[in-house]
Amino acid sequence: MTNHTSNLINRRNTLKLIGAAGAMAIVGWASKREGWFLRECSPTVSADSLSCVAKPQQTEGPYFVDEKLNRSDIRLDPTTNTMKEGTPFKLKFNVSKINNGACSPLVGAYVDIWHCDAEGSYSDARDRSFDTRGQKYLRGYQITDTNGSVEFQTIYPGWYSGRAVHIHFKIRLFAADQKTYEFTSQLYFDDLLTDQVHLQMPYAKKGSRDTRNSRDGIFSNGGNQLTLNVTQNTEGYLATFDIGLEGITQSETPTGTPQITGANIIGKKLIVTGVNFSTSAILFLEGERQAKTQNDSSNPTTVLIASKAGKKINPGQTVRLQVRNSDNTLSQEFLFTRPN
Repeated sequence: MTNHTSNLINRRNTLKLIGAAGAMAIVGWASKREGWFLRECSPTVSADSLSCVAKPQQTEGPYFVDEKLNRSDIRLDPTTNTMKEGTPFKLKFNVSKINNGACSPLVGAYVDIWHCDAEGSYSDARDRSFDTRGQKYLRGYQITDTNGSVEFQTIYPGWYSGRAVHIHFKIRLFAADQKTYEFTSQLYFDDLLTDQVHLQMPYAKKGSRDTRNSRDGIFSNGGNQLTLNVTQNTEGYLATFDIGLEGITQSETPTGTPQITGANIIGKKLIVTGVNFSTSAILFLEGERQAKTQNDSSNPTTVLIASKAGKKINPGQTVRLQVRNSDNTLSQEFLFTRPN
């Protein structure tokens, strides 16, 4: 496991955060091998009460597959069109970045989760007890919105020998196709809650699990800070996980979601206007990347010029335009009709 200590709040920087935020409730400190962690803090920095809480990294494990499945409901296996059975569980992430003692939403981050089914099997993997290669259930990613949030609909995880019940997650940032940041860890559940859930079908047919949190070697390395506060609703269970990340430079995060407000054609050039265009932003025409696109030198954040895209649009034709920033945040589709 790679231990990125730069992604965690150390004791000195936490004291800075306390001074900057002012209104924090410190519950306690815990010294672990990964460093110092703030167990709870709730600076009121947004309407959504964004919580800057540093968490320890943990091992990725052997079953991560970058399936590139952008979806909120991960219960469906798209290869078989079947839904995984289990108690419904909704998981929300609030992801923030901590820079110079300030806490703000981390926009445009890729958040992956993956976990085993009620029988203890992961999709698209082979182990001694299962071979699910080609299947894609209980995996997926979402991109954090302007509040730094994503939400997944899944099921309460099952168990397999030697591990406590858990969910894997990974948070990444990209500049174009280059990964610039990664944080990987795991989430856990209260054992008493798991006892109740696993008495139900389809979990019950597997029998009682052999490893609780206290006997899981990975959990012992920071698992208390990664245990979810789960509540019950009429459909099943839900939890919200707040996490603050350090070591993210401003250039790795967008200043806002790109937005197209207009377009025009001059000769062969397609001129696209809008806001929040990053350096090296990419223009898509009908889903096709326009290779020869550049920011206007005088107005780089509001004007993009695709030097040969204009000739691809006929008079009277309506096309879909989108802009993708260097952090992979996408604009909404913009419909442009070329005048006759």
